Amino acid sequence: MHRWTVLSILLFVSMAGLSTTHAQESYALQYKFEKGKTYHFGDTMTVSMSTEMMGQEMKSTSNILSVTRAVTSDILDNGSTVFVLSADTMNVAVKSSRGDTTIVPRELLGKRTRLTLSKLGDVSRRETIDTVILGRTMRGLSQRESIRFVVFSPKPVKIGEKWTSNRTDTSDAMGGKLVVAAALEYTLVAKEKYRGTDCLKISYAGKMSATGKGTMMGMDLYIEGSGTISGTVFVDPRNGQPLWEESKSDMETTTAITGQQNMTIPSSQSVVSHRVLVSE
Repeated sequence: MHRWTVLSILLFVSMAGLSTTHAQESYALQYKFEKGKTYHFGDTMTVSMSTEMMGQEMKSTSNILSVTRAVTSDILDNGSTVFVLSADTMNVAVKSSRGDTTIVPRELLGKRTRLTLSKLGDVSRRETIDTVILGRTMRGLSQRESIRFVVFSPKPVKIGEKWTSNRTDTSDAMGGKLVVAAALEYTLVAKEKYRGTDCLKISYAGKMSATGKGTMMGMDLYIEGSGTISGTVFVDPRNGQPLWEESKSDMETTTAITGQQNMTIPSSQSVVSHRVLVSE
């Protein structure tokens, strides 16, 4: 083949590739839930903890299975969705040096909270509808933390593009407040099928920090920590609904106790979780 013919073919292929790149589809992702509809999310979570106290290391592993009901009570004029959340089922299996136990936290089941979610995934409001007093073992499983959403880009994005999000979440803990901040970077990875649905695969990774203070048995507690989080989620681009998600987080914290006793308690926590849209 004449060398000029070969060069022409190569040039044509290169130009065709450029044309395909420039024509790549953009996605303007938004949450578009339906008013009056009920969504069920199934979660599996494994929490591994290690705490050192008075020279002794205590380890535990908790496996949590739950189904969360999310009822769309209203769609606001700005596109935000108002959810009423409640736990339909929950089972916690704990393994530790003290023995194995299984807990069904019936005090949490059916207890409702109201959450307002913007069309891009920012939570603008949380309200407790049904109050509940939790025992010490279950204090980390408040219903307001039962479901989280990916924060979408405010601009249309193409495959391979990135955007960032910063979140700050304040919760009640040990008679005080615990503030967890997360800075995440999202990437639109690919367009893939999940259970027969054309989805967008989004990955995320970032850093977390935790600060808080409280009281316990007349003593003051101060908490500081930092960690990382990463995950992948499959989203239906037609309505922004998350069909499947997996995530992993690792956090190192230090709790300083002052009062009748003064001590510092270092601990580490690793959480692996999976979430699936069970039904709608």
